[in-house]
Amino acid sequence: MKTNIFFIGFILVMISCSKKEKASSTIVANLSVSKIDNPFSKSMSPLQFVDSINNEFKGIKDQDSSFVMFLNTINYRKVKDAIKQGKINQETIDSATTKIYLLSGFNKGKQFYVIDINNNKDFSDDEVIEFEKNVTENKKYQDLFEIKKLEITKFSTNKLYKQKSYLQFLPAPDYFTYKQETEEEKFMHSLQLVALKHDYLYGTFNVSEEEFGVGVNEGLFGNEFIFKKSDTIFYPLNHQLFSKFKLKDTIKLNDKHFRIDSLIGNPARLIINELNDLKLVYGFNTNEVSKNYTIDDLNGNSTNLKELAKQKGFLFLDFWGTWCAPCKELTPELVKLHQQYNNQIQFVSLAFELDPKPVIEYTEKNQMNWYNGIIRGKPKSGDMSSPIIGGLRVECFPTFIILDSDLNILYRTCGGGDNYEGLKEYLSSEFE
Repeated sequence: MKTNIFFIGFILVMISCSKKEKASSTIVANLSVSKIDNPFSKSMSPLQFVDSINNEFKGIKDQDSSFVMFLNTINYRKVKDAIKQGKINQETIDSATTKIYLLSGFNKGKQFYVIDINNNKDFSDDEVIEFEKNVTENKKYQDLFEIKKLEITKFSTNKLYKQKSYLQFLPAPDYFTYKQETEEEKFMHSLQLVALKHDYLYGTFNVSEEEFGVGVNEGLFGNEFIFKKSDTIFYPLNHQLFSKFKLKDTIKLNDKHFRIDSLIGNPARLIINELNDLKLVYGFNTNEVSKNYTIDDLNGNSTNLKELAKQKGFLFLDFWGTWCAPCKELTPELVKLHQQYNNQIQFVSLAFELDPKPVIEYTEKNQMNWYNGIIRGKPKSGDMSSPIIGGLRVECFPTFIILDSDLNILYRTCGGGDNYEGLKEYLSSEFE
């Protein structure tokens, strides 16, 4: 009997230790809304017009020259999927306040808008924001409009919840371009408003007694994560060390590897798991290893990075486009670099374009006499669906990455100015 009790006790202790070990390898970062030191590109969303102003709304000012508009605060595509899966019902959605209403119009020669701050569909008890019709011609016009801290409805993990958000409402008569418009449509479009989101989620956590900070933002193609030491600022987008991660990515912190596991809503929490049984980890930063991506030349012939890299032992990747002014400004500089390092480094320029024709014309005209390829995508769309664009996190054009024959990432940077000078200094120090 004593033997059995001892055995059971031993098993319970082992289970307990196992649980503690598992818990110690998991990090939970509590997140809250912040707009300080925002590391993300601010997202801009156009407001939609209400089909017709009816008795549902009160306090309408100059009804003949104004329109009611609204901003959806939840992603209805996600909601529809959740309804189909039976995770939430339509009645719950309909009963929630998921829209912010604004009245946009003209009055006595000036343009105005009114935000229904208290969500009562009555604009008479809200502030009237007036401004000149041509205000958007001022390059700094955004500074004239106050950032509002509003409580909005969000939808995450199949639940609706309230959250503070920092929003700035701006006139945007040229946000959409129309080939043909009636006079009535032209007037309506002149009152177009957009919402500029200034906030993101921020939290801290510890690794080996050192505190880190993490920023989280819902981008066009899913959640984005940026990390930093908690006592420093986030690197800006065009900085050499800027890194934006996605869910399931692996990140190295204090010589330990972690997987960004999941994001749980209300209250928002980020779950990060330490990887103990570590195999080869692919990444997109300096001192990491790139995957062996397949690419196409301008004639549609495929190859991969390793095949190109082994020709000379090193690979110079240039992500650019004929639509990118900074890229074109650096073309003469790239031609000089190619002439200088052609014998040691395989140059590869990959244009992010819909059609190879303008790329062929440009590369021939400017004597870009090295490997030129195309990654098909819509310029300036933020489309990260291409494996190499998404995998190497190419969000800044031009982006330059140098790899060795094993696809170890030796250096990366983007843009011109000091960043490009840093690239030249690196090449000079390593290949001369």
